[in-house]
This record gives sequence, structure tokens and C-alpha cells, in this order.
Amino acid sequence: MLYVITGNGKGKSTSAMGQILRACGHGHNVCLVQLFKGKEFYGEQKILEKLPNVDIFAFAPKHPACFPNIPREKLLKQCSQAIEFLKTLINKENNYKLIVLDEFIIGLRDKFIKVDVLLDIILKLASKCDVFITGRGAPSKLIKAADMVSEVKEIKHPFNRGIISKKGIEF
Repeated sequence: MLYVITGNGKGKSTSAMGQILRACGHGHNVCLVQLFKGKEFYGEQKILEKLPNVDIFAFAPKHPACFPNIPREKLLKQCSQAIEFLKTLINKENNYKLIVLDEFIIGLRDKFIKVDVLLDIILKLASKCDVFITGRGAPSKLIKAADMVSEVKEIKHPFNRGIISKKGIEF
């Protein structure tokens, strides 16, 4: 099954992390693949890496929204490495019950990853296990292909009042 968590509100990745914990609680093996999130910065990485049945992989740790001087070519290469890694999961004998592609929709939205390429991969993966994909701005092709789509909508956020991100809440 393919699950999409998208929208402009806070909580997409957090929802997917909750799904990982739920799967781990049932003894399932999980693969978390993240884009645009540096390793060991986010709280979820610090706790999930301690779980024996969770494998974490991170690619393209810096997004230009936060690091405007990062060359686009570098990001394209790093996202391409993520795609190549996902391809290995298709044919690799693994026992993942859940694969989470965190912020991959951002890669699609910002055109670092081609929709048709990623969709082909995740549909193959979703035939073997459950796949969650998160990020703002899910393209219509992804939404149409998904078995479940949830939209997280921002109604009010402290950032809009000038309150900065809080450790343990936003990261």
C-alpha cells in the first residue's frame, strides 16, 4: 500500500515517525529514508537509530530554503543517489514491512526528482510492503496512485508570529 502525507501544516514527518513506532511495536522491520534532513540533528533520528529493527538513511542533507548557497547540481546528484538506493530496495531481499520516504515530496515539488521515476520505484516497493511518503506539495500523479492520502493543513503556527523553531517540537 502507498500512503501520502502532504499539506502545508506541521506534522507530516511526525505522523510518519509515529507510524514507524507503531510498526516497531509489532516487531516489524522498518526502513526510513530522509531527504533534506542532516543526520543526528532531528530528534526522531536520535531515538530511532537506537531501535534494532529500524534502518535510517539520509541523502541531500541541506535544502536551499535553509542553505541558499548550495549548488543545485549538488542537490540533483544527492537526490539521484537516493533514487539509486531506493532501486536497490526493489530487488534486494529485505524483510521491511514499512518503508518511509520522508520529505521526498519536497524533492518532487522542487524538481530534484522526476515524478515518473519515483512513482515507478515506490509502486514496486508498495507491492512488497507499506510505503509512506511525506512532504508539502504532492503532485496529482502521486495522489492518484496512492491508496491513502492525508493532508495536513496549517490553520495557525507560531512561526507566523516570529517564534522560532523549538528543539524537540520542530526538530
